[in-house]
Amino acid sequence: MMNATERALYGALLGGAAGDAYALPYEGLSPRRAAKWLRPRRYALLPLVGGGMVSDDTEHAVMTVQAYARAAGDAEAFRRALRRRMMGWLAALPAGIGMATLKSIVKMYFGVRRCGTFSAGNGAAMRAAVLGVLCADVARLREWCAVSSELTHTDPKAVQGALAIALLAWAEHRTPNQSVDEIMAFVCAELDDAELCRRLRDYAPDPKRGNSGYVYQTVPAVFAAWRQYRDAPLDGMDALIRQGGDTDTVCALFGGVAGVRHGQALFDGIGGRWYEPVITPAWLARLAAQAVRADETCTPQPAPCFGGIVTLLRNVVFMAVVLAHGLRRLLPPY
Repeated sequence: MMNATERALYGALLGGAAGDAYALPYEGLSPRRAAKWLRPRRYALLPLVGGGMVSDDTEHAVMTVQAYARAAGDAEAFRRALRRRMMGWLAALPAGIGMATLKSIVKMYFGVRRCGTFSAGNGAAMRAAVLGVLCADVARLREWCAVSSELTHTDPKAVQGALAIALLAWAEHRTPNQSVDEIMAFVCAELDDAELCRRLRDYAPDPKRGNSGYVYQTVPAVFAAWRQYRDAPLDGMDALIRQGGDTDTVCALFGGVAGVRHGQALFDGIGGRWYEPVITPAWLARLAAQAVRADETCTPQPAPCFGGIVTLLRNVVFMAVVLAHGLRRLLPPY
């Protein structure tokens, strides 16, 4: 029987994975084409079987929870554990990786301690929602979010964007009965950048190019969808996909936050077949349980394994699927 934090963490992981897999087939499309290609409520990366697979957005959240389970409350141990997992993740040849994240992990291989790259990309935000669930104290959340973010992204905007996502997940877990306006006020009070707060309140999508990889566009898009679709997350994902651009990351971030309350229902609301050999709902449930147990016992826990030969083979297949899907997108509808 899951306790409240374990259930919220499982929901954040499951919701983020569902959003990632659901929106991945539309990544990079213009808003006009994304709206034409969208197949509501069904995975479409493998179209004939309605198959869904995840990208780096889900894998970063998974690595973060694994590192948290090994750290048992020690921020420096968390940094080391997350660093090791990122190095192992790159060795398995992931099909998708941001440039700042790639540069940072290469520095890790050369033993560079301050390995982060000055970038305001989305990588740090991918790891944030799960920390919002796990860190009960806001001051501790700020510290751990900074540790996670600065491993790959040192631009203060990347850190603030990740913190905004973490705070939103924190509020959805710990103050779920507060209104949208109350939670928005809480998040902005904890952020250190007035520009980001303004963007969170006044977001407007780009009608031509869609959402980019810039965290000060992505995070406001997530907040705007959450404000409008807090109790209807699948509608929120459809709206984000129709905006085009970096759809999988935006929907993974939104799913991670919405999943705190709606994780299982969100996952069950998307039809098709789940084609992940390792990252399954049952595996995510075990991962959530280990991370929460580490908090309760103040003892490092052996997180479920992710990586190795199975993940490497999975990534080879995934690359072939992505290439085939990319060729299909050269055809109509335009």
